[in-house]
Amino acid sequence: MKGNPFLRFPVFLPLLIFLGCAATTPPPGDSPVIPLGKANLEVVLEEQEGLEIIWVDAKELRDFYRGGVQKKAAADKKFQEKNYPEALKLYDASDEFFQVVLKYSNEDVLEFPLFEGANILFFPNLLIADNHLKTGQILREMGRESSARREWKQALPFIKQSLRSEHTEWGLSLRQEVLSLLDSKGR
Repeated sequence: MKGNPFLRFPVFLPLLIFLGCAATTPPPGDSPVIPLGKANLEVVLEEQEGLEIIWVDAKELRDFYRGGVQKKAAADKKFQEKNYPEALKLYDASDEFFQVVLKYSNEDVLEFPLFEGANILFFPNLLIADNHLKTGQILREMGRESSARREWKQALPFIKQSLRSEHTEWGLSLRQEVLSLLDSKGR
């Protein structure tokens, strides 16, 4: 007996809905915060040391990510040395690498598979946000307050996207720092 297919549909619909709901991920507020010791800028920079990636040699996602991290590390060094013009150029170059990464993977991941058996911290959104934070700090030092505030505002969507993917203490502290800078002279 074949039966009417429309009579079988109501039986399977609740089953499909139940299975679909069972596979949803919890909202970021419900997941535990990943501590700074596990995910932070220093660890990301350390993982990507080594042979320098230049734009023309970058072919794969991991090359663009590594190139972005390496440019960021160089920019941070120039920032610490107060060589602001060079730091700004390097932050821009870092962001160019990361923009390619975000075209293919818009999520930050605590354990991104680099190749079989090797995982890396993969936080392009937080790294771009940190670039905007530091670019804003440089612009403020140069007396360009409105440009600095624009950079800090541009950091917020990247932080939000990162926290949507991985609820990290690093992301939370970066968001707090950006918000405090934006509140420092009113909005």
